Amino acid sequence: MLRRTVFHVFQRLAKRLRHRLARLALWCWCLFGMAYVSAGTVDLTAYTEEWPPYNFTEGTAIKGIATELLQEACTLAQLRCEIHVVPWARAYKTAQNTPQTLVYTTARKPSREKDFLWVGPIAPRTTWVYGSMPIDQHPHSLQDLAQWRIGVVRDEAAYQDLLAAGIPDSALIVANSNAEVLRMLSSHMVDAMVDTEVGMQWNLRDSGPGAATVNRLLKLSDEGAYYFALNLQTQPELVRRLQGAIDKLRRNGRMQAIFRAYGTKAPIGK
Repeated sequence: MLRRTVFHVFQRLAKRLRHRLARLALWCWCLFGMAYVSAGTVDLTAYTEEWPPYNFTEGTAIKGIATELLQEACTLAQLRCEIHVVPWARAYKTAQNTPQTLVYTTARKPSREKDFLWVGPIAPRTTWVYGSMPIDQHPHSLQDLAQWRIGVVRDEAAYQDLLAAGIPDSALIVANSNAEVLRMLSSHMVDAMVDTEVGMQWNLRDSGPGAATVNRLLKLSDEGAYYFALNLQTQPELVRRLQGAIDKLRRNGRMQAIFRAYGTKAPIGK
């Protein structure tokens, strides 16, 4: 009798254990299955930097002219796009090496042409050299900058433009972000930096009295334009849909409206 009772107790315990293990297995399957499906629904992962007003963070939100263009283009193209803000060099290399990714806002230059698939243009490209020195010390040509300390963002197009203009690498002080370069200029750690007119106006709008000391000195480049740069292995259909959406935003006036919302009438980029 005792043996039979013990047997039934163990039988009930084993049955309960099997049920609990089954529920645990089902819960794990649902958890990992949902995570896989969620990850699988992302069509494009975008990487960008802090470079207002084109792309920047505000609290937990990612904003900017190019960011809004990308978000609206993805919606029109029925693509799910995720955006991550990281230092420019990391964003650029990730998009170069990882399928189904893109980097923005990216200067399309002949030296980069074969490195990406290009969607755009987002905006024309004109960059300027800015400095805070007295007017009697302003340079007369790009070659005069060879004796200066010029702040640049690591791996940005302006770095290549300065080298192409004959500026020695030893004159270039490398930073991870445009904001860091601006801080170095404000604290006189560098003599000059490169930005667009719209970008510099945005940077200086809340800078106080010191903003008046930063002057536009020389044009550096107006080569090419700004684009979304997609990894070479991105599915052609996704590239086609995204390009079609950008074209539609340009035709229906939405692109121009986004630029106006950030205080500029014309599409101008980095």
